[in-house]
Amino acid sequence: MNTRVGIVGGYLGSGKTTLVNRFLTSVLPGRTAVVINDFGSINIDASLIASSSDDTIELTNGCICCQINDDATRIMTALAKRDDLDNVICEVSGVGDPGQLAQWREFPGFAPGPVLVCADATAVRRLLRDEFVGDTVARQLKAAEVVLLTKTDVARPDEIEASTEACADAAPEAKLIVQNAEDPDATAAEAFAPVAVANGILNEPLSIPDVADHALVHASITVEFDGPVDMDDVILALTSSSTQLLRAKGIIMDKAGDWKEIQLACGKLNINTQNFDRHSSERSVIVLIAAGPEADRHVDETAALLYGTSTFK
Repeated sequence: MNTRVGIVGGYLGSGKTTLVNRFLTSVLPGRTAVVINDFGSINIDASLIASSSDDTIELTNGCICCQINDDATRIMTALAKRDDLDNVICEVSGVGDPGQLAQWREFPGFAPGPVLVCADATAVRRLLRDEFVGDTVARQLKAAEVVLLTKTDVARPDEIEASTEACADAAPEAKLIVQNAEDPDATAAEAFAPVAVANGILNEPLSIPDVADHALVHASITVEFDGPVDMDDVILALTSSSTQLLRAKGIIMDKAGDWKEIQLACGKLNINTQNFDRHSSERSVIVLIAAGPEADRHVDETAALLYGTSTFK
């Protein structure tokens, strides 16, 4: 049996983990292993996977494309030898290049699934024009065989139309799918359906990208708390820094002892209740990411605000 390998990429906050959860809970048949790489020292995304288990494999502190001769090789080789898997999904870091993993689909024991890149309908046009991260976003879209336009439930009709055009320009050979806000499961199933390899990515030599650019452009800090945190203070700290941060995500315990999932993307803060048994650590943790020449200062200042909300140890 050949295990179908799909690559899920897309810039920070584009909805990759949400899509992977749809694959696991309602779309993909059989048993699926998930390889998750996060940008930061703690893998928040792995804690947010719906079926986090021995089949959820974490890579942290960088881009999976940067580790292609190290951790990724070891993990993918081990998965290829298993005979109990129907699918493997590789969720690439939000600053990584999904095209770098496409060659694994030809490895003995694997069969090709799509190189799928998520694009946020509310942000992709701005990101493509951004002087610091535009090249990264364009590179991700260029690698795509399928582009899924996400967050259509919160985007305006004119944003969806303009973002569709921008993605078509950036990935002219990819299959472009606009998420059906009323039936996202059907959209996810369509996105993972077999596609013809139109852009010749399987014929390109496997190479290590020059990651110095995005490593220098982006900065990340992990904020950890030993005890419960005042949610009002966290909200104030993150909203006051929302224009300086590209992304913030975390899992924290509030004063009532409830675990909350924190997501900040495109200046919008969302907080949801989180089940503790899906969190790999008992400590509250928030990862902050910024980009540009002031990225280090932006994450440092936000971390200082967050440290003021609780006793940091």
